[in-house]
Amino acid sequence: MDRFIEQDCLEYIEKIDLTPLKGKTVYITGANGLIGTYLIYMLHLANVVKEAEINITAVSKSPPGSHLEEIFRDRYAFYATDLNIPDCSCFDVRADYIIHGATYAQPKKFIKNYKDTIHLNTTVTEKLLEKAKNDGAVFLFLSSSEVYGEPDEKHIPTGEDFPGLCSTVDIRAIYSESKRMGETLCFAYRNFEGVNAKIARISMTYGPGIGLKDERVLAHFLKQALFENRIVMQDDGSKVRTFCYIADCALMLLYIMIYGKDFVYNVGGRDSISIRTLAEEICLLTGSILSEVIVSNEKMKDIKVSPKMVKLDISKVCSEFVLPPFKPFSEGLSRTIEWNREVNGLPDK
Repeated sequence: MDRFIEQDCLEYIEKIDLTPLKGKTVYITGANGLIGTYLIYMLHLANVVKEAEINITAVSKSPPGSHLEEIFRDRYAFYATDLNIPDCSCFDVRADYIIHGATYAQPKKFIKNYKDTIHLNTTVTEKLLEKAKNDGAVFLFLSSSEVYGEPDEKHIPTGEDFPGLCSTVDIRAIYSESKRMGETLCFAYRNFEGVNAKIARISMTYGPGIGLKDERVLAHFLKQALFENRIVMQDDGSKVRTFCYIADCALMLLYIMIYGKDFVYNVGGRDSISIRTLAEEICLLTGSILSEVIVSNEKMKDIKVSPKMVKLDISKVCSEFVLPPFKPFSEGLSRTIEWNREVNGLPDK
């Protein structure tokens, strides 16, 4: 087992009562992903140290990754299969709780796999909602802050009641609009089919397990810092992002799944920093140099403009559940760097 993830999950399972899951089966898609891995570790370690007696059924397109291989060797059930296959046998396994996290979230990946992305967020969501109806299961759909598009300044931080400012004819719509349709399916099954469906709109998770092949900004900076000793900025780095440590995210998801009374919850962090500050923090922790490359205005026209600020209003999830203090960003970033140094065989700074 991964020692960093194990340490996190042993710490965080002390912060929630998992006894309602005793003897129940939790069915998780996207099992090899960052969120899926942490959820599985938490449930498994609850079984080991608390005798929680939770059954785990995991589904991913690939066999269990190195993080999960030991956990699934002689216990639980893991289906390495494509959920987009029409007659996928994994749908036949009965469940009490279903967490649907399978998708492509990185822009390069969801553009390359555009059909699969759309169907995972829509067709597969409908199949799993039908399964939840038949099984009498709680259904948790892992949605995204992308459904909000780019809110105006009056709606930052962005609350769950903001309807979103999105285009249906945009490259990011492959992901954001299919997530919105997935949410609509959840609404329909909750209101017309009696399914206890819930939605978690997740924003900017990070932590041990986020690899250097990830193309999003934090991992991209880490890769440059750890292998090139330099981070190259493509702009002034003034855009602001709010990061949520993965263990905090997983804990909130479990609270929502088990105890949530409402329908839609924002799930995010408190630490808002500019992209430039992020680069500076990584340079400080890795001993790297920060430099800038000026991109011409002509070239900038071809670059998709991302929101100036992403910050969710997480007051609902924080007030409904008794959550512990969030992991400080500096500590979470240090753990992420240490994890990447270890898995990549890199020496300490």
